[in-house]
Amino acid sequence: MRIGDDCFEIFITQDDFPAMASVGIHLAGIAHLRPPYEVERMDPSIHTLLFTSSGTGHITTEHGEQAIEPGSMTVIPAHTPARFEIEGDRWDMCWFLLLPAMHWNQWMPDVAEVRPTGQAPAVFHLCHVIDQERYLDASYPKASFQKLASYIELNLKANQPETPDRLSAAFAQVEQSLHKPWTVGQVANLCYYSEPHFYRLCQERFGKSPKQIIRQLRMDRARQLLEQTDWPLAELAGRLGFSDQFNFSNRFKRETGLSPSEYRIKHAEHA
Repeated sequence: MRIGDDCFEIFITQDDFPAMASVGIHLAGIAHLRPPYEVERMDPSIHTLLFTSSGTGHITTEHGEQAIEPGSMTVIPAHTPARFEIEGDRWDMCWFLLLPAMHWNQWMPDVAEVRPTGQAPAVFHLCHVIDQERYLDASYPKASFQKLASYIELNLKANQPETPDRLSAAFAQVEQSLHKPWTVGQVANLCYYSEPHFYRLCQERFGKSPKQIIRQLRMDRARQLLEQTDWPLAELAGRLGFSDQFNFSNRFKRETGLSPSEYRIKHAEHA
């Protein structure tokens, strides 16, 4: 464990807020982190959630490493060993330890995940409000914790799309920007999966590796553009993410048995 002198955390405990237990929150905190920051949990018996408001970090589990970006919720089910580290010069987030015996279990994933959420700033702000309410009548924090629990439940339920949809959405984004030099890691981040987990899911769903899927998307688009346009091969190469037209031509011929020019002529003859 490494926690730098410039890091500070505000703890929200049941001693100060008895209402926490009634909504299934065991412990919570607000973290304003600066380098260095590295914390490891070996076998936590409790679920962990992080809502990142600003800055970045990353989480490492047995399934690989995932980036934690602003506007995200990180979900770590109980008994998942994990290491948390700061990326860059700051990481501002709030965290919650949820009781596994409560209703949270039904919405927990099998492995740690980082999911996008538009509510991260609101949850972060609400935690600061709760911190100030420790000095007020107990009815105030009780209402705030009920609202907080609603935010958590909403995000655990609403930000849990089916795996096929997440994969399809990621590759749809790739297809819209084939000119980019996509890496497997970048596409995995679109799904909020680690690379190894993303690779396994692609094999299970499509029977192909992520690289093969990206290559297939480029080849399918190449066929469409060769059939429907007279654009120069150099332009097609750029639009499809190839370094030059020779690289594009070689790859296309390897995949189809025809050069791009031959394919275009053959299609015109049968049109």
